[in-house]
Amino acid sequence: MVMNSRKLFFSRLIRNWHYQWKVLRSIADWTVIVYILVPLGVFCVAIYRSWWLEIPVWIHKIPFIVPFFCFYFLAWIGNIRTLIMEADKVFLVKQLHLIGRLKALSYFYSLFFQTMVLAAGFLCLLPFLLHYYLLNWSVILVLFVYFTALQSCFMLWKYHIRKIGSMWAKSLLVVFLFLVFNWFSQWIYHIVDMGMTIPVYALSLIILLLSIFFSLTALQKIASIDLHIELEQERKTSIVQAIYLAAPEIEKPVIMRRKKPRIFKNSKRIFQNRTPVNGFIELFIKIVIRNSSYLYGYLMLINSTTGAMIIVPPLWLKILIFVGFSIIMNGWLTTLWNKVCHYHPLMKKYMESDAYYSARKKAVRGMLSFALVLVLFLTCVFGFIIGR
Repeated sequence: MVMNSRKLFFSRLIRNWHYQWKVLRSIADWTVIVYILVPLGVFCVAIYRSWWLEIPVWIHKIPFIVPFFCFYFLAWIGNIRTLIMEADKVFLVKQLHLIGRLKALSYFYSLFFQTMVLAAGFLCLLPFLLHYYLLNWSVILVLFVYFTALQSCFMLWKYHIRKIGSMWAKSLLVVFLFLVFNWFSQWIYHIVDMGMTIPVYALSLIILLLSIFFSLTALQKIASIDLHIELEQERKTSIVQAIYLAAPEIEKPVIMRRKKPRIFKNSKRIFQNRTPVNGFIELFIKIVIRNSSYLYGYLMLINSTTGAMIIVPPLWLKILIFVGFSIIMNGWLTTLWNKVCHYHPLMKKYMESDAYYSARKKAVRGMLSFALVLVLFLTCVFGFIIGR
């Protein structure tokens, strides 16, 4: 049977959907669907309908720059998909035209999917954009076109950043690009605010066409097939990784390659006073900092809480979020300590000692205090900037 790129693309796409559905079904049985998802869906629909009928009071203290940068953050979400598999290195590498068209179709599917995600974000905030910020449809449309073009540009940059081997270089480049495009988006915001939509349309079209052209050119390089396979595997298992991250007690330990660590390369001591308690704490801190999944989970909880406290205006609701964050973070750190000790042979050996429990209490309390102080500091700083 002769296989063309379109049949190959749709067959792999359907298989990917089927795989994601099985993953979701593994955690959402009928009890979760009936008692959690269905009531949650009804509640969200009712709340969204109430926004159209009457603007809530809490939106009155939020300037338009906040939803504008929500769209900016949403534009950063998404990656290029290729639907390339490990077997393609053997069976399809000789049919370059077939694998090239497969990558092109996968890219346009990725762009379309991320555009739908962005459209869903605009749809959620549409009552506020129309009835509170009093934007007309032409301004909303030009903002949607701009962020769609910006999203395609981010997908291209993230693809090239993925090729960089140094983690520090990746981080610095991401921060630099985030700040540059942040300032650029503020400039676009002022242009749209002055009513000049034609230049924004033209600039967005140029960004979109150039991003598509350079993305397709980069994907056609057969030498990058190993990278494409790795990226596709990461995208395919993204839901599984999110489940592991949300539930540390079922998270599988990350398989680390044997290489020299970037932090504490020479295993220098953190504490000068060498006691069993300090030894446990030092070992735990080094493991958390060296393991990207542990560190990412810690920072993600801090970032999400900070964002929620900035967006939500009422003081009592901020306090409630802060108290809830302290409880969740305390439980997460305790679970993380137990998991690290379970997998580390040296810590596992002395789990019944008094120093072990004393060290766990001090380590959890110290990292929790740091997280609470950081959340308060970031909330005050960004709240002052937005309020000003």
